[in-house]
Amino acid sequence: MGGRPALPVASARLGVHHFAYLRAVAEGVSVVEAARRYLAIEHGAEAVSAHRLVVDRARALARRRGDPRWRLIGLEIQDGTAVAAAPSLDAWAEAEGLGDWSENELQAMYAERFGQADEGQRRRQVRNARLRAHRLELLRKLEAVAAEKASATDLVDGWLPSALAEALRRGGVLTLADLQARIARGGRWWSGLPAFGPIKAARLAALVQMLLGPAAGAWPVSIAAAELARLSGTQGVNRLQGGGSAIEADDDLQAIRAWIAARAGSTATSKQYEREAERFVLWCVLERHKALSDAMAEDCRAYMDFLADVPGRWISRRKAARLQPGWAPFRGGLTLASQRLAVAILHSLFGWLVQARYLAANPWVLVNRKLGDDPQADDDVSSRAFTPAAWAALHACLDAAPPSPSVARLRWICVFVQSVGLRAAELLRARREHLKELGAGWVIRVHGKGRRNRTVPVPKVAIEATRGYFEGRGIAFDAAPAEAPLLASLGDGMAPITYSALHQTFTRFVRRAVRGSGLPLPEQQRAQRASAHWLRHTYATRAAERDMPLDVLQENLGQSDPRTAGRYYRAQLERRQRAVEEAFKV
Repeated sequence: MGGRPALPVASARLGVHHFAYLRAVAEGVSVVEAARRYLAIEHGAEAVSAHRLVVDRARALARRRGDPRWRLIGLEIQDGTAVAAAPSLDAWAEAEGLGDWSENELQAMYAERFGQADEGQRRRQVRNARLRAHRLELLRKLEAVAAEKASATDLVDGWLPSALAEALRRGGVLTLADLQARIARGGRWWSGLPAFGPIKAARLAALVQMLLGPAAGAWPVSIAAAELARLSGTQGVNRLQGGGSAIEADDDLQAIRAWIAARAGSTATSKQYEREAERFVLWCVLERHKALSDAMAEDCRAYMDFLADVPGRWISRRKAARLQPGWAPFRGGLTLASQRLAVAILHSLFGWLVQARYLAANPWVLVNRKLGDDPQADDDVSSRAFTPAAWAALHACLDAAPPSPSVARLRWICVFVQSVGLRAAELLRARREHLKELGAGWVIRVHGKGRRNRTVPVPKVAIEATRGYFEGRGIAFDAAPAEAPLLASLGDGMAPITYSALHQTFTRFVRRAVRGSGLPLPEQQRAQRASAHWLRHTYATRAAERDMPLDVLQENLGQSDPRTAGRYYRAQLERRQRAVEEAFKV
């Protein structure tokens, strides 16, 4: 049989997205672009076929309802918007107060104002504008009475193009609910769909949301941006009235940016401040329906309870892009330490905004912010140091490995950091010029946390290890360029490495070293959680065990509070156990 192909299952229903498509085309959007937006169709040929089918279906519906305007659906009507607004010559002359001008003068001015169209053209353009208005009215009327509401249990075949529906079925997606759940999982949920990428996936996700609304229990990505714009804080009840603010901020977002720029001392701190502020703002907007500058003491207390038990829908899917389907503000539940840090940052933010005369009061000062100790946490910092047995296993692994630049670098990392105690960021910034021979020994000048400078003694074992490491890189230690990094790339002895490279290199090495080392299984499992920062804890723990004075250890570590360094003077559990056994042996 010839003629137009039969209407596929995907066109057997008319939903709200079909009417949105028809309105877009009626307003002048191209068929191809409207098909992309509302029908999840990308290719031009498919878009043209789909257009004919949707138009036929809508026309048939209008005919069945006895509406004589059915022919207007799909009809190409020239845009008459501008001319429709043009009044008649007489009406225009009266409105402009030109009644005493001659006919010829009025026509000349009218033509200059509204164009050269003759009366017949103007009538056609006015008629076309009227037809366009009738068509939009008809589409709205048909949508109100005939648009089918999609159900989560509907098969995807009834709402999506046949080829896409078939690809989804092959991937186990049968219903709209299945598709919505797959989208909500986030990440590259469209993997396996032919010719699909992030842009097409976003359009399909928008179509599914148009059909079903937001996924039940999912974080409302779709409304977050709109709600943030609506509750921006321009009229916050806690805004200080009367002017005199010390910052140029019209809303809460601008105020937060000013705070971060003024108070964050590093990129890492900026990211941390931004993350905690964004979480609180989103919670205020979506859970309390108010802006940050509307927050009261009751909101602050409620947020603390929220942090103690973050709901599942506020936890992001893996690898989901920010403010995209599957994304949420939290990566998981928070430890007590993370909750304490979040509250401290927000208290600091509000205090600064009060001092800047942006807010009238800081509601956090009215809240009991003490969280106590975590009953599940191990607060012994020495537990994050390598035990002597685990340390011996690391060196045994290095000794057994064939010589290589990678082994030499790992050996130097272990020796230098364990005997100097630098933070990872400080180690990555260290250059040859920072190592100096001073008095009876060597020191390293460190620009550390809080942008504070300090001078740290470097023992001979660390200097000898550094000499050997430099020679392995082909650089004479004593004549090395000032800018030579202490820790360098394997491919270029003058190029530093990133924190990510340091972390991955060291953690892989530790796991390899303790596996099959003969260490008891619990100790292996504990050591396999180690990061490069454990070397700093190991330095502090060994120093405390060997009776380094507290003030010396505090100064070397660059810690402002002696109580922080004082925690290392609690001997490691194994040593304490041996001491107790010795004291009370039978």
